[in-house]
Amino acid sequence: MIMKVTPILLALLLNAPANAFSPLASTQIKQNVIPSTSSSSTLQTRNLNIATTSSSPTSLQMSSEADSDNKSPFDFLSGLLPKGDASPKQDKSEPKLPNVVIDSDYKIALAFGAVGILIVLVTQASVYGVVQGGITLLFASFLAVQATRIRFVFDETCFELKNVGADGDDQDSLTSSGENFVVGGENRWRYDSFVNYDFFPSRGLPILVYFKENQTPEEQWNEGPGMLDKKGGGQLHFFPAIANVDQLKEQFALRGCAKIEE
Repeated sequence: MIMKVTPILLALLLNAPANAFSPLASTQIKQNVIPSTSSSSTLQTRNLNIATTSSSPTSLQMSSEADSDNKSPFDFLSGLLPKGDASPKQDKSEPKLPNVVIDSDYKIALAFGAVGILIVLVTQASVYGVVQGGITLLFASFLAVQATRIRFVFDETCFELKNVGADGDDQDSLTSSGENFVVGGENRWRYDSFVNYDFFPSRGLPILVYFKENQTPEEQWNEGPGMLDKKGGGQLHFFPAIANVDQLKEQFALRGCAKIEE
């Protein structure tokens, strides 16, 4: 039996490759295995890179779509229209008051006319009554003429007396009243020169309107009626209440004219 098997084994050994049992063969096998492992790793890396690369456009597209959702469809107009100031400057200057012409008032003229007629009637047209009543009536007529002829004007900076022009009593037709007959100079006074103003005998029953100003040179303060009032200094002026007293009081206060309160 052994003799029969031995020739078969020898034949197999002789037909086997020469490097089948060589040490180099195992090394080559190992080397063949290692490259396959590294190639597998390279394949995985490439697959990851491909996955990353392929996912990047999608992420960018999603981000772009999210940004576009937040934009207004009219945003393209922002480049065409001028940009407004986010914090516009506010005009802090005070509004200017309009020029005001005070209305005429004939109540005081009518009151003196009524007194004149009453004197004549009470004295039964005696010489004394006629003279006294006549003078009173003349004064009433004078007040009526002045109320028709003179206007008191408040402009931006000054209080002024003007005359009614030939074209009427609207503001553009008014003319200068000339120089002051007591101290000279124009009948025009700045509001900041006022020292005081008041109404006599009272604000409820005014017959005279009074005011003081220091615009007139100090050496003239004692001329005319100025010597009658030393309070606060300045030049004294007064005129009959032939204009609307309520309007005068309002404008004196609005224009910041000084007032001495007792």
